[in-house]
Amino acid sequence: MKSSTYIHLPDIVREKAEMLVEAGMFGNMSELIREAVRHLVEEKKLSDLDLAIELYKKDKVSLGKAAAIAGIPYDEMLDALYLRGVQPRFEPATTKDADKELKAAKRLLG
Repeated sequence: MKSSTYIHLPDIVREKAEMLVEAGMFGNMSELIREAVRHLVEEKKLSDLDLAIELYKKDKVSLGKAAAIAGIPYDEMLDALYLRGVQPRFEPATTKDADKELKAAKRLLG
């Protein structure tokens, strides 16, 4: 399922983008924006491991999800966290998180 993202561009940026589309350099504005985002991500050269660690540090993903994002086994993710001075969290932070993890585990077990 595709999702949509809406952005607001400053007038000068939007005008230049429209000129690029009108000149035929891009098929449409969506194509131009996709290419611009793809280029930005490639230029950042943020590895999957770096991304996973940053998301984990900000408490956006679990340890298991971080390992999946990084494409490495759980124990290697633990090692990577320790090597970067990040203390792994082994228990849910709140009761709500614990309930959420329990429901997710029940779904996985069938």
